[in-house]
Amino acid sequence: MSRTESHESPRPIATFRKTRSVAIQWAVVSAIGFFGFAYGFAHVLAAIRGVPLEPIVIPAFGPSDALVWIAASAGLVALVVLPHELLHGAFMARYGGSPTYGVGVSHFLLPYAYAETAGTSYTRNQLLVALLAPFVGITVVGLAAMVVYPSSLLVVPLAANAAGSIGDLWMAAVLWQYPANVRVSPLADGDAQGFGVYGSSDRDVDRGTGMRLLSTVAAGAVGTLAVCSTALIGAVFLSLAVGSGTVVLGDPGGRWLLFRHELYPHGTVVLEIGAASWLAVATLGGLGWAVIDECCRSIGAD
Repeated sequence: MSRTESHESPRPIATFRKTRSVAIQWAVVSAIGFFGFAYGFAHVLAAIRGVPLEPIVIPAFGPSDALVWIAASAGLVALVVLPHELLHGAFMARYGGSPTYGVGVSHFLLPYAYAETAGTSYTRNQLLVALLAPFVGITVVGLAAMVVYPSSLLVVPLAANAAGSIGDLWMAAVLWQYPANVRVSPLADGDAQGFGVYGSSDRDVDRGTGMRLLSTVAAGAVGTLAVCSTALIGAVFLSLAVGSGTVVLGDPGGRWLLFRHELYPHGTVVLEIGAASWLAVATLGGLGWAVIDECCRSIGAD
């Protein structure tokens, strides 16, 4: 879900705008998140099948095989967009809106599909439900289908839906920092993508130190994963380009393997990821970012 339209509330206490910078951040996190979610859902599939996931062995394939996989993946991703937006719209209608649907290009850069309503404002919890419904609903249905029919074909649409929900999760995290009694409506300038948070008392303005710290740690953790993942993907492509074929961080036989990539002479690629190590790195990054943010706030206050 990308935008809503309504009249301005008389008591705005906060605003969220989908600027060009935010749109680019969403795109980067979504791209990295797709592979992260695919890895997670593949782990679930492996557990259902009763087999280990790693190491992941990718056999050599030609350009024609790659085109077939790309076309099939694009088709599966397209199939999940419609129910995603319909779920947004269903809950908007449930809370009094009249949703319409369409596609657009954010800041002339990124295409997106959206569900929107006109003349409707929502409580915080109502909009949280509308934002999170596709992520939760499609994931639950997909995992249930995976139990009945444990096919790797389900991993791609589930990962695509989850990655496509990054913007929804981002906005939900912003809203969660405010009390349940606030209302959410569009910004005064109707052309801007985003929303305003409106409250009835001064207490609604205070998000609370705990929620702010939690939000900062989560943002730092996600940012750390995005930066590390981008660096590793770049290292893999560089190794393939120069023919070295080996990127190993940590001991493949030890507990703290971060990442392993090897290209064998006959073209087979082996991938292995240390999930516990990634979690530790993300946690340290989130905590470090929270410390830096608090220090900057203290310096600014002085």
